[in-house]
Amino acid sequence: MIILNIVDEKEDIVRLIISDLHLGSLYSKEEKIYDLLRSIECDELILAGDVIDFIKVPKFTQKTAELFNLIKSLNSKVIYIVGNHDFVFRSFIGMTVDNIVFVDKYEFEYDGRKFRVEHGDKYEEGIIHWRYFMNFMSILQDFIERIFRYNLAELYVRLKNRKLKKIWDIVKWNNDADVFIMGHTHKPEVLIWVDKDENIKTYVNTGDWIQHSAYVIIKDRKLRLKNFS
Repeated sequence: MIILNIVDEKEDIVRLIISDLHLGSLYSKEEKIYDLLRSIECDELILAGDVIDFIKVPKFTQKTAELFNLIKSLNSKVIYIVGNHDFVFRSFIGMTVDNIVFVDKYEFEYDGRKFRVEHGDKYEEGIIHWRYFMNFMSILQDFIERIFRYNLAELYVRLKNRKLKKIWDIVKWNNDADVFIMGHTHKPEVLIWVDKDENIKTYVNTGDWIQHSAYVIIKDRKLRLKNFS
């Protein structure tokens, strides 16, 4: 497991965090993702998993190529946290390709607080960890979506009862972090509480770019979960 740990030397660093872009899938919002990356300047771009939908049969467009070129041309450091839909990059973990650093999780300190960013699939139980079965089901889903133009991914997220660990279990396991950020569930949300030692703790889910257009921006000593319109 590779964990990248950073201690900020300056407090004015700007971080942009997005996840679950699912590039190559039918309903990925590539135009809006491109516009987001063009409109926000950041020192670090953190891609928190499921960026490319390799688990399906990805079909790339001209806009996909423009996105890849844009990310490559950024002056920002790019952190790529490998998710369950882009697991083919697991062999890249610990490597840097051009300006992209591939990791399991990313940790940094900012404004005196410890931040941890993961994709979040490890907190889900069940068939999601049956890689070949999920690959087969995802290819079938991709076929149905492209033939019948029906967003099964959105239906699945709305109707599913994912065997995801309870939020309190997740944050308990990450109790050493002041801020824990993940994607995976496609449900953008923020939870803030004060623990028994009167420390302010924060859980953030970055959402997705299929149903939502959610992103996290960390700057000026503040964390914001926003929707890009």
